[in-house]
Amino acid sequence: MVRPRAEQDIRPLLAILRAVHWPNDPARWLVGTGTLGAWVVHREGALAGHVALTAAAAGRAWPEWHQALGVAPERLAVLRRLFVHPDVRRGGLATRLVAHAEREAAARGLHPVLDVAADGSDAAAFWERRGYRRAGEARLPAGDEGRALRVLLLVSGRAPYPGSPAPSGQTL
Repeated sequence: MVRPRAEQDIRPLLAILRAVHWPNDPARWLVGTGTLGAWVVHREGALAGHVALTAAAAGRAWPEWHQALGVAPERLAVLRRLFVHPDVRRGGLATRLVAHAEREAAARGLHPVLDVAADGSDAAAFWERRGYRRAGEARLPAGDEGRALRVLLLVSGRAPYPGSPAPSGQTL
């Protein structure tokens, strides 16, 4: 079951986060800023994963995103903080979380985008299987990761939402 993240979810989510990724300030990283919504998923009654949808932050509204989609930066919704407990991976939970966040973006008339570490992990392949395409690459300075990070900039490959400008400038 996917549901909105609640304050009481933070501590158990930090325990899951410890098993998959440990940023310098995990609570701040998890909660983030500019959050439009955050959701959790349960499996067999236990909290098992998380995803958040945020506005494109001024310093990280990569021009490649809005150029690839032909939309203004304020029409972007960034998928962030996706993680699933290692013991229940490959069970469709991440897909359910992402689908929920994508529906929320669509309901707001926003286009899903994200950045993902370009470290050869399975993360980029997961997003590409979901229809996301590469719009470019960027380098993040050392921050929560504790080191500089090269990221792939991905945009949803699905058709733009009704009323959105098409890449040619025509309205769909």
